[in-house]
Amino acid sequence: MRILQVTHAYPPTFGGVESHVWDISHGLAARGHDLLVLTGGQARAGDDTGPVPVRRNPAIGVQSLLAARRGSEPEQLQPELLDLLRGIVGLAVDDFCPDVVHLHNGHHFGPELALTCLDTGTGTMVNGVHDRVGERLCPHVLDWPWDLVVYASDYLMSALPTRRQAAVRWLGIDTRTFSPHGPTDTRVTALPRPVVFHPARLLRWKGVECGLRAFARMRPALGGGTLVLCASEDIADDPADVAAFRLDLTELAERLGVADAVRFLSFDRQRIADAYRAADLVWYPTIDEEPLGLVPPEAMATGTPVVVSRSGGMQETVVDGATGLAVDKGDDAGLAEAAVRLLTNPALRARLVAGGRERSALFDNDRYVEWLIGAYTESAGVRGPAAEPGSLSPTVS
Repeated sequence: MRILQVTHAYPPTFGGVESHVWDISHGLAARGHDLLVLTGGQARAGDDTGPVPVRRNPAIGVQSLLAARRGSEPEQLQPELLDLLRGIVGLAVDDFCPDVVHLHNGHHFGPELALTCLDTGTGTMVNGVHDRVGERLCPHVLDWPWDLVVYASDYLMSALPTRRQAAVRWLGIDTRTFSPHGPTDTRVTALPRPVVFHPARLLRWKGVECGLRAFARMRPALGGGTLVLCASEDIADDPADVAAFRLDLTELAERLGVADAVRFLSFDRQRIADAYRAADLVWYPTIDEEPLGLVPPEAMATGTPVVVSRSGGMQETVVDGATGLAVDKGDDAGLAEAAVRLLTNPALRARLVAGGRERSALFDNDRYVEWLIGAYTESAGVRGPAAEPGSLSPTVS
């Protein structure tokens, strides 16, 4: 098959959707399929080399789409943006001639990119649903004539239902990379123990502030320690918002008396498993509803214990008391208590690590890719009538 993956951002931009598209694209290419990734951003060295060529255009990027739609309502179509995207996507389709067009998060940041993909009328049309939170959410797009809508979790399917053919499939991780065996990040191993790692972008809804407060609570009981946060220097989110939040976190750490024990580090997605292996604990205390969360399966696969909040799809990835510990959203005292339990109780830690390792096998990317190939094939031709160009209400069969 010839498969066009369309996504707002792609590595080295850091994020869960970006990592997922990388993993499935390379998994599909390894099985002999032809891939092209169409994504946002500026062209980078190496985009045309390797098994998965990448075509980047700034207009598809998150911040460009938001800027083009500034001041408009989610359901309000922007004709100039639609025409621009038609040219970009149309050129890729004409050059590549895909059998499958797989758009990721077509319901985010306005309807134009989704409508553009459907307007091509080319091959099997798939929309992957990875997020519920965010700006310019357009849930009505999920009822447009896709051959298949793929949800990353049961939570997402219940939160954003569709009338189209749909399936839930947990995202995969590379279990060869995310394993207990491999190098460790020397920057992390050199830090005062225990090391708590929060591998999230610096966004307020990711619970970073809650984690910082919890760390300040637990540090006296442990006699020290370090909290590692991601610097978030190359992410799809607004750099100004990220910088402002980092400043807020720095000021909060100073007020809490732990500024000397908080580190902001940058990570290459190809090497982030090294940081998991070097940490004593990974937590992910999202305060909104996490769509799925790849971090818990990644941490479990490396043999690192996890604490998460009872948030959205993470209640599907982590089984409380069996593969990790779960606390209420925003409960920094509960988060600190759970972390101290795991760090001071070797028997509990060993049991949860073993359970996490076993559960992480359910998220193997090879299994996901094999399923996806079957889903592409089985969904061909299911769509029915195509969307009318420029319409916000394509015919639903």
